[in-house]
Amino acid sequence: MTRETELIEAFQSGDDFAFVSLYNRYKEGVYSFALRMLRDRDAAKDAMQETFLRIYENRDRLLKTHAFRAWLFSIARNQCLNMLRHSNRQVPLSEAADQQLQETATRPLEKAEQIALVQHFLGRLKPEYREVIILREYHHMSYAEIAAVTKSTLSAVKSRLYKARRKLAAGMLPVLERESQRLAAVMP
Repeated sequence: MTRETELIEAFQSGDDFAFVSLYNRYKEGVYSFALRMLRDRDAAKDAMQETFLRIYENRDRLLKTHAFRAWLFSIARNQCLNMLRHSNRQVPLSEAADQQLQETATRPLEKAEQIALVQHFLGRLKPEYREVIILREYHHMSYAEIAAVTKSTLSAVKSRLYKARRKLAAGMLPVLERESQRLAAVMP
């Protein structure tokens, strides 16, 4: 029996110290997921806290200890989607962001700028596309785990992931092509 399985079983039995251990183990991952989904630090903190509150209140609903991670991210996902629905947030490309993208294309991209570029275009994806990319690429979940989190079929997850990657690439490609052309013109 692994340490994590023991913690989950102790948590299910009412051990608050086990809950604290699980919270400390997963809080950064849940916060990271919520931040990428919501694109707002305060909203992500709220979603993380609400997720762990619901985990604590509903510990008796977890039937399989090996499914804890999927159950946790499923609750986090629902919190994020509820917050997105409530605020009706679609992140539009503002004029300032568009200007910044144009300026970025005129000089080499630094690592932080590359990350910001990916985050920007990730934020423009529909939530159902964004979540599968985040769960797969940032949280290294298997297709089966993502299907459990999103309550989808394996084929639906694969399809959404394929479409999400294509949309992400389609948005980023013009910026990256401009960067490549600019670098080719500068280099001898």
